[in-house]
Amino acid sequence: MSISNLGRGWKIYRRSLLAMLGLLMVLSVSMVAIFADEIAVQHPYRNLTDTEDKWSNNPDQQESPPFSEECSLREQKITTNPRSPLFSETVVAESANKVSGSIAYGYYTDVLSVTEIIKIENDRGYDQDISLITIDPNNSSLFVLSPDLYGNSSHYSGVWVTYLYENEDMSHWWLPEEYDTCIFGTNKEGHDVFSKVVYGARVSLTIGITVATLTVTIGTIVGSISGYYGGRVDEVIMRICDVFFAIPGLILAMAFVAAMRSVSSLTFPVWLGILLPVLMLAYFLNSHLSTTVLSGNDQVSDQAMGMLMENRSLLVGLLAFLFFVGWLPAFAWPDFFGVSHSRGWRLISSLVVIVLLVGIILADRRFVQKNSLDGALKRIGSSFDWTNPWRYLNFRTVVVFISMAILFKLSGNEGPEIVLIKDFDKLWQVQFALIFTGWPGYARLIRGQVLYVKEMAFVEAAKSVGAPPSRIMFRHILPNAWAPLLVAFTLDIGGTILSASGLSFLGLGAAPYTAEWGLMISESRVAFQRAPHMMLYPGLAIAVTVLGFNLLGDGIRDVVDPKNRR
Repeated sequence: MSISNLGRGWKIYRRSLLAMLGLLMVLSVSMVAIFADEIAVQHPYRNLTDTEDKWSNNPDQQESPPFSEECSLREQKITTNPRSPLFSETVVAESANKVSGSIAYGYYTDVLSVTEIIKIENDRGYDQDISLITIDPNNSSLFVLSPDLYGNSSHYSGVWVTYLYENEDMSHWWLPEEYDTCIFGTNKEGHDVFSKVVYGARVSLTIGITVATLTVTIGTIVGSISGYYGGRVDEVIMRICDVFFAIPGLILAMAFVAAMRSVSSLTFPVWLGILLPVLMLAYFLNSHLSTTVLSGNDQVSDQAMGMLMENRSLLVGLLAFLFFVGWLPAFAWPDFFGVSHSRGWRLISSLVVIVLLVGIILADRRFVQKNSLDGALKRIGSSFDWTNPWRYLNFRTVVVFISMAILFKLSGNEGPEIVLIKDFDKLWQVQFALIFTGWPGYARLIRGQVLYVKEMAFVEAAKSVGAPPSRIMFRHILPNAWAPLLVAFTLDIGGTILSASGLSFLGLGAAPYTAEWGLMISESRVAFQRAPHMMLYPGLAIAVTVLGFNLLGDGIRDVVDPKNRR
């Protein structure tokens, strides 16, 4: 796309006030997610017993309303029995246990600066005389116990003192000092709602963009194959999509998440991981050799063949499938590949399979379709033009080198399995569930576009000069079919965020206490009447984000609409 086209598209986009508002919303949420560490005032810490991000409970600040001083309240127990080794006439005001930046250093506490003592209670919750404990006039971090407190045996079980302190950790640099704590209030665990909403933007945008990108990729591949080849291939793929459309997406995603509950890590066998680059290399090697070694059209028509020979490609494909999935009774790819775990053997076995696949296809064209070998050496020599290396900078070369790199990397993996995701937690399960249920929509969308574009004259011209299907697809059809896909992709990010929040709301998404908007709304249901702020702010965050992406998608639709480019 040229600079002039971008400029023309921007002029069309900014005509809509709602589209500009959507762009502003999306950029704002994105900036909040990127700079969450600097914006938030409360952060998840690292648990001592594991490596998960946790949010510590703070019982002193439960369900505090927005802009409340209760975020600076602390309740601390004081030993009042003179016989106890923990007793002292002066007590340091300190925070609850915190975890150090390095887990190896364990817990620590902060010394607090007290501004006011609110109340004193005994261990049974009864109020006591507030003058029993005072603040040291020379050090606001020290409590001074009066003799009436530790000299009275009725107080020997200890007392609880509630006080206000200077809570600098909860300060917002962009707000005045009197409004710098808990601007969104806290939830029932004492977590700062503002901080969790900010961190929740990271979770929601990650889920939305990841799921939308992968569903677009899978749907584009499947839909392109279906629309380009048509016939039985198209019929089978579309019927599979119909099965997905027959079941509500959210219900299917719920079933998928529930089925994956026992999966703790996502792994797959090495032989399966290497299979994709092996097939890609075999495909491109066959494509190159077919156009250089062999020449001439088919000399034997399908009518002159028997039924077995006429359907030989289907039979060979079935045998290849049984070989690769390990269902052949005598010999299969997993057994052949698993003879040794060394990188050398894995590379040799992969090369053998590549040569075998290419050899079968070339033998079919040579001996069954009667293609000629005349001039093969000359054509092979002329196919390598070393005087013009730039001609090899194409999609095929990139895919070949990527496949070779993946093959070399995976062949050196220790053991029989590859760990794709070590900690396959609930958020990963939600993403996989949404990908599993979301690709059919994109497949049907791109299929319709491919069916429309492939009938155009320039595609027929490419076929007439002998361009391979891969080149026609990636160089001619998809570049002219991407516009509706881009609009659907943008709109689907908001829908994915909404679906992920819905799964978390139902208890099938994020783990408890995670900073995820849907889970925050679910956890606040029991306190909606007395603390509506706990539900209000994450709900507004979902609404702003989803609305922003929807308005952004509407604006992009106006840009790619040919009517607006006249």
